[in-house]
Amino acid sequence: MTGLRLAADVGGTNTRLGLARDGVLLADTVQSFRNDAFGSFAEVMNLYLQTAAPGGVAEVAIAIAGPVTGTTARLTNRDWHFDAAALSRHLNGAQVHLLNDLAALGQACPQLGAECLDTVTAPSDAPGKDGQRLVVGIGTGFNLSPVLHAGGQVQCLNVEYGHVSLPLDVAQHLRGHVPEAEAFATVEHLFSGRGHAAVRAYFPEGGAGTPDFQAFYAHLLALLARNLMLAFLPAQGMYFAGAVARSILSSPARAVFAEHFRQPFALDARIAAPVHVILDDAAALKGCAALRLPV
Repeated sequence: MTGLRLAADVGGTNTRLGLARDGVLLADTVQSFRNDAFGSFAEVMNLYLQTAAPGGVAEVAIAIAGPVTGTTARLTNRDWHFDAAALSRHLNGAQVHLLNDLAALGQACPQLGAECLDTVTAPSDAPGKDGQRLVVGIGTGFNLSPVLHAGGQVQCLNVEYGHVSLPLDVAQHLRGHVPEAEAFATVEHLFSGRGHAAVRAYFPEGGAGTPDFQAFYAHLLALLARNLMLAFLPAQGMYFAGAVARSILSSPARAVFAEHFRQPFALDARIAAPVHVILDDAAALKGCAALRLPV
């Protein structure tokens, strides 16, 4: 990888931009912009490059909080559209690659140190770098990215797990405590900002900060995480991102999550993985910096 790369992390509210060289994000180049002040990603990019890289860049990697289809993408919560070919022409032929924001986090996972993570459950043995990981994003919506790190390369799979039907054990625990539980038909219906708020409404006596609500939701999340463990076997770690995940796993209810998550599996007691919360706001940019672009 040679030349200067623009790394971009485009969310619904903010866009973060930074420069990278040889796969490493240059920390002192990172800037954040409020999307409300711009009509498109190109406007943000132009403003940033005017001062950060007036000579231009050779490559661009853009992490987008929305669906990516080949060389085009759209932002879920804002009417911004991305076309890699059009952006390349705008940047005098720079190579442009689009990826989902969770895939960018997946690219970053092998290089995230302890200072970038809050470890909820630690493994019995220190994990190596190669192997399978799983990034789980719970914020406005829900999705995940399976990650395979082998031979110095990181591959991230595209999935739409938020639209999968709610696992039976999660649904049963929900029905035992929440009326109208049938309204939570899919994983995203329950594990998203809207789902979190809907469940919280059944605990009105103290709101979101009450131990009862936090503990109940943490138990639901632990059940889901156990299903994800069996589905993806992320022995090198499960990495949570997003506001909902942070709010639960940074609260005292993290102990409830850990207790239920650590229960042995009937299938094989050796199935285990560390669980982390990603704290580094620049993690997606680091993933964009490390991404190996196709030749």
